[in-house]
Amino acid sequence: MQVLSVTPEIFPLIKTGGLADVTGALPIALAS
Repeated sequence: MQVLSVTPEIFPLIKTGGLADVTGALPIALAS
């Protein structure tokens, strides 16, 4: 299954809040 995640922030490129941390960690968690 392929999942596309679209968010306004992504770690480490654009980080202004905690959303970037979740966006960076979520694909790794979903893959395992």
